[in-house]
Amino acid sequence: MSSQETQDRWDAIYGEHRSVGQPDSFVTTSEFLPSPPATAVDLAGGTGATALWLAANEFQVSLVEISEVAIRVAEAEAVRRGLQLSTVHHDLESSKQLFDRWNVAICCNFLDRSLYPLLRNYVTPNGVLFVKVATVTNLERHDKPSRRFLVETGELPGLLPGFEPLSFVEDWFDDRHEVRMVCRRVVN
Repeated sequence: MSSQETQDRWDAIYGEHRSVGQPDSFVTTSEFLPSPPATAVDLAGGTGATALWLAANEFQVSLVEISEVAIRVAEAEAVRRGLQLSTVHHDLESSKQLFDRWNVAICCNFLDRSLYPLLRNYVTPNGVLFVKVATVTNLERHDKPSRRFLVETGELPGLLPGFEPLSFVEDWFDDRHEVRMVCRRVVN
């Protein structure tokens, strides 16, 4: 699928949902979330619920998203709430890399095995990465996401070279089997 086709698909999905939703408690309640001031990026962050929560809690936040519709929703909500939010229209599955580094990076519900090893380029040394993605065990109860978008049991740490795990859990969360990993970028 081309970048434009992917964008069109996600624009259509977000076009139906015009609301921001709730921030991800995996991030917002984590003991590993550093205290502000810090920089943060929400990769494939949709309409920005988590990014907006971070901005409201004094982080300097960037939202990276392929959907222009989702970005517009996030930007409008940031204005409505009086928050600073930087947005980047970007296809994370493209070969083009981002050039910034952040103290905190969040990549939830987005799996691209070729992107994951590059995440170390986006996190400052000693910075924290939050990754949450469904596992193949999820297929025991649900047909979607398809196997292509699921990680195998125990696979995630190997997809993230240059990071040391701080927290690693594979379990059912709200009827979805996920791996949730918080890790710190190793200084070399």
